[in-house]
Amino acid sequence: MNLKVYIKSGILELFVLDLLDAAERAEVLNVISKYPVLEKEVQVIEDTLQSYANSIAIQPSKSLKAKIEASIEESVKESNMDLDHLLLISEHSDLQNWLKLVNKYYPSAFEAENFSEVLRSENGVTQVLVVSSTDIADETHDDVHESFLILQGQCRCTVGSAIFYLGPGGYTQIPLNENHKVEITSSSPVMAIAQYVSV
Repeated sequence: MNLKVYIKSGILELFVLDLLDAAERAEVLNVISKYPVLEKEVQVIEDTLQSYANSIAIQPSKSLKAKIEASIEESVKESNMDLDHLLLISEHSDLQNWLKLVNKYYPSAFEAENFSEVLRSENGVTQVLVVSSTDIADETHDDVHESFLILQGQCRCTVGSAIFYLGPGGYTQIPLNENHKVEITSSSPVMAIAQYVSV
């Protein structure tokens, strides 16, 4: 085997980048085991790529690290919450945690055209489990911050002049004094956690 040609072929770079299929990877490993000089070449490629990555790396801000740590901490708390100790929903809320919490309302929640159950109402915070087959008409709030987390189904949201779609796991927060409406776009009802926090 002409090792210079093999090295120049680029196959070792593809090997290091894990871009080979299983058969090609096995073949390269076999060749490396026969020719130890190729193992050194692989190490040079890895070191070069690492040096390049380090040269273009962007140091994350301290605030980003704090946000990530807070998000992880919130996720752990959320996975341990129960109906007597609900957390506020946010863009980091885990769909599966909330589905587990409200499963006791199945299937009755889907038997009516519209269903709502207050899960929490204290200290200016109200959280409601909502299941709806019908659109939610235009409304505006000047006394509460409204947000919702979609658990099942899909909807089209119009907030002011913005239009966007939400499905399971989708979250949005409605600005104060902003006209908004929700249209059901799925064949099945939308199930959501609606949250209202007093100003």
